[in-house]
Amino acid sequence: SMTLYTSGRLEIPADRLSAGERQLLAIAILWGLADSSGKELPTIIDTPMGRLDGEHRTRLIEKYFPNAASQVILLSTDEEIYGQYYSKLKPFIAQEYNIVYNETEKTSYFSNGYLESAL
Repeated sequence: SMTLYTSGRLEIPADRLSAGERQLLAIAILWGLADSSGKELPTIIDTPMGRLDGEHRTRLIEKYFPNAASQVILLSTDEEIYGQYYSKLKPFIAQEYNIVYNETEKTSYFSNGYLESAL
């Protein structure tokens, strides 16, 4: 069991956390577990910033993603990592792929590069 507290030492009921706060809590727990394992583990995050406000998005981009693991895979939508967020993350990106869905054939394929709409 885990108990959360404010900086003023007041207990925060877990069910009072917003969706974004729950997401940040989960990321913090997983990062701590990965770090304490002492192993080189990849980190894969689907829809990494969908529930977060601008301040928390910036913190993840600047603090977490570059340091989370030696290999971080982000499966983002076109509305998550764009503009300034993409520019801040770009120096840490080794490879970019875009998953393209073909409506006619009902299949998906990978193309090189990031979402053009995000650049």
